[in-house]
Amino acid sequence: MAKSRIFTPRLPILTVTAIFISGCVYLTHFHEAMFVKNLEDNRKEMQVQLDEEAKLYNNLRADITNGRLAKLTQKQAIFHLYGEPSLCRPAEGLAGSKETCIYRKPSGGLFTEIILLNFDARDRLNSCQIQNPKE
Repeated sequence: MAKSRIFTPRLPILTVTAIFISGCVYLTHFHEAMFVKNLEDNRKEMQVQLDEEAKLYNNLRADITNGRLAKLTQKQAIFHLYGEPSLCRPAEGLAGSKETCIYRKPSGGLFTEIILLNFDARDRLNSCQIQNPKE
């Protein structure tokens, strides 16, 4: 009985103090909480972008495999349909090819499948090849 008489008149003060302290703790860690929230938002955005790139890569691979990617297709039309390649560089040792563009599977690490598209001097598709570095 004696303990309840001691805490009863001080209960409102203890409640306000607890609320105040918890608010201070929240404000103290507000920047850390916002940092974690921003990390999660960025992770979600990156996953959406990776999914989109994987979809475009798979479309390109399917079109090459099924013979739907025709020779002499303009480079800009390919970029429009399948997105920008990972890298374009001058062609080495390929007759009639001026530039090689590389599409890389967005997930799979360092040793992932790549697609090589070779373009002639008029920026038309000369040849294409799917390479799997694991083989």
